[in-house]
Amino acid sequence: MQLDMITISVVAITITAVLGLVFLFNWARQGGSSFVGMWGLAMLLLSAGIVIANVSSRSGFPEALVFGQAAMILAGGVKWQACREFSHRQASLIFTVLGPAVFLLVANSGLVETFNGRLMLVCVLAAAYNFAAAAELSYADGKQLPSRWLAILLLALTGASFLSWLPLIVTEPIPEASMVLFSSWFPSVILITLLLRTALAFIVLSMAKERQEQRTDALTDSLTGLPNRRALFEAADVFGQRRILGGTPVSVLIFDLDYSKDTNDSYGHDLGDEVLKVFAKTVIKQIDVASIVGRLGGEEFAAILPGADVATAVKVAESARRAFARSAAFVNGLAVGATVSVGVASDVEVDTDLGGLFRRADAALYVAKCAGRNQVAYLEWDDQRVLPPGSAVRTSPSRLCPTPPITRLQPARTT
Repeated sequence: MQLDMITISVVAITITAVLGLVFLFNWARQGGSSFVGMWGLAMLLLSAGIVIANVSSRSGFPEALVFGQAAMILAGGVKWQACREFSHRQASLIFTVLGPAVFLLVANSGLVETFNGRLMLVCVLAAAYNFAAAAELSYADGKQLPSRWLAILLLALTGASFLSWLPLIVTEPIPEASMVLFSSWFPSVILITLLLRTALAFIVLSMAKERQEQRTDALTDSLTGLPNRRALFEAADVFGQRRILGGTPVSVLIFDLDYSKDTNDSYGHDLGDEVLKVFAKTVIKQIDVASIVGRLGGEEFAAILPGADVATAVKVAESARRAFARSAAFVNGLAVGATVSVGVASDVEVDTDLGGLFRRADAALYVAKCAGRNQVAYLEWDDQRVLPPGSAVRTSPSRLCPTPPITRLQPARTT
């Protein structure tokens, strides 16, 4: 059965353009890595190249055909660059445009004057970019991504399919672009390439989703569902940059559940884990959506409050302390009576970075602990009782407690 080249061209253009728009929309909506966005751009470039090639071959302007073919080659270069982005490798703009630049130079220099000669050069360059993209994905981290290996296979098959055109061009040459409509083999290879391209598009979206899920798992505490220590300090870096650029005030809270070891010894670790979950659910209700709260490890949590001054930070800390005392009075029907101590630090009147704020909040937490627990403590701006930079082990609370001045809230215990 003879395939209709015009119908196949329209289908190829439409599907490729729609895929490109879907990729760009997905990237614009979800953000994150530019891998998906660059792949969408490659699809749109390929669609535009097919349109230019088809219009030029049928409108009596064959000179424009080389620009359509160059756009198709450039699409392969952008696709290769997207794979470099996925593999966290340095961008290489020169090699991205080298393929189409070489093609335009050769096509316009008179070295390759025939349609078949230019088509063979397109096939070789397109295959090279597909093989290079497959190689880039083989270097990608996250070897547990199942779809990555399928993407490598499809890219290699796409590259091989372009090379398979070469013997067909030699044995059954197409005299000129307008004769493509009458070729016995060209519609078939276009259809096969379209099927590979479509399958690869779905695999690419799956790869991006798996990478995002992998990153989310790596940044989430499995017990409480809160951001973990790594995620918290990545957020601290972001807030730190905003603070430097925009002068936005920042406050830090550090929470430590009181007598957690006693709770675990008395009721078991399963109930101790339930107490941690209760705290996580309680504290996120007290923290503004623009802030971030995460688990540092064990029974210790922290929150970063951008735009919060001292009074606001202390108010939030006290609200969380009270709410947790109510929520954890009984856990799973047992009178646990869990409470939390909170250390507060703010960069208002304190010239320090986020790391310094965490150290000051840590010191304030120890003040709250040795002053009786179940309370909020804040170190005044001139109080120097902070932990030394980079200290991995806290110093004794007795060294931090005796010396004023501190501002402490000492509400009545919740029973």
